Amino acid sequence: MSNTIRWIIAILLILFGITAAAFAFFGGAFSTVACQRVPPDWIYYILLVSAIITLVAPIVAAVMLIRKAGGTQTIIALVLGGLLSTAGYTAYITLLGQYC
Repeated sequence: MSNTIRWIIAILLILFGITAAAFAFFGGAFSTVACQRVPPDWIYYILLVSAIITLVAPIVAAVMLIRKAGGTQTIIALVLGGLLSTAGYTAYITLLGQYC
């Protein structure tokens, strides 16, 4: 794979990460609109950590791609980041459902 293609894919991964993190964070924030009670503050930190993981995972994969890491390692980094962010977001929604 040429360096130009690596850079284009890396830039697209970074843009995807920014977009996905914004949707995850603001989507989770808008889910508190219907709450009857105010949830504890620590629940919002779970959302924040999940959004940060969603942002960092594609950036790590993009850096690995630019530095010419193996394709398997890059895919493992993306999948692991996706699983961690999904687990965090699921924990946030579950806890928010208990407190709202």
